[in-house]
Amino acid sequence: MSQVTVGEVETVLTNKLHLQEPIFKLEPAGSKVSGSVISLSFRGLTDSERQQRLWDALDAEYGPESVHRVGSLLAFTPDEWNIDED
Repeated sequence: MSQVTVGEVETVLTNKLHLQEPIFKLEPAGSKVSGSVISLSFRGLTDSERQQRLWDALDAEYGPESVHRVGSLLAFTPDEWNIDED
């Protein structure tokens, strides 16, 4: 099993989820990639729906190895991400 890169995770999520205007705040965390994904595509979804979509996309790409390649991911809309900027 090869280590996944931040760029690979960004590409997989963008393509498989058809993310609108994605912003990624991902970083290597040991042998995994972890961080936040910000996109208009998450608007109207619950936290659990967002998580399910992220992991469905990763599972479709990496299969059972996805849990060994990707760590914690959080999904936000741009408004949620920029909440303190007002």
